[in-house]
Amino acid sequence: MEPQHTDQQLVKDLLLENKRLITENNDLLRKMNRMQWWSFIFRTLWFLVFIGAPFLVYYWVLEPYFTTLGSSFELFETGLQEVPGWKQFYEAMGGEDRLQ
Repeated sequence: MEPQHTDQQLVKDLLLENKRLITENNDLLRKMNRMQWWSFIFRTLWFLVFIGAPFLVYYWVLEPYFTTLGSSFELFETGLQEVPGWKQFYEAMGGEDRLQ
């Protein structure tokens, strides 16, 4: 038969169990905080790449072709004005008509 635990032994056992649970909880919270921090860093890097990639592609890939062919934004805009409906859309959005 199991001996009876005194109240003092019972409190001691409960305090030890509480200490173990608090330590385990603290470890889990630290892991969660660390994962959240790395997630924030990777998400920020992903958005920087996602937003910055078109600019890098333009400056490294497309701009040399525009420069080599002698194209400029004005020439591109002039060509864009020839697209049917673009001139009306551009004027409706508040753009100035530079061709006239």
